[in-house]
Amino acid sequence: MALTITNLSKVYPNGVRALKNLSLTIGNNMFGLLGPNGAGKSSLMRTIATLQDPDSGSIDLNGMNVLTQKGEVRKLLGYLPQEFGVYPRMSAVDMLNHLAILKGVTVASERQGRRI
Repeated sequence: MALTITNLSKVYPNGVRALKNLSLTIGNNMFGLLGPNGAGKSSLMRTIATLQDPDSGSIDLNGMNVLTQKGEVRKLLGYLPQEFGVYPRMSAVDMLNHLAILKGVTVASERQGRRI
């Protein structure tokens, strides 16, 4: 799976510039994203994962335009941030059922054993 990012920029409403003309190509291999706090790592990951839009630039994931084909990208890509907020008293199985229902798998028998 190849990832190509071209001239990606993001400035938040409060004026913080998170990404400035970032270009990057990652082939089909493992890749680490390292940098100090405030370097834009989380902003980049949220943008790749379709959780926020950039101000400019493009992202291609395995031939898909991440910015215009969000639904297709979400079927292929998962994202688990460092700080993952869930309901504190909900079991893992209940959480998976909840997420499946949000994705439209509303019949319980269909959720059993299905990968979403």
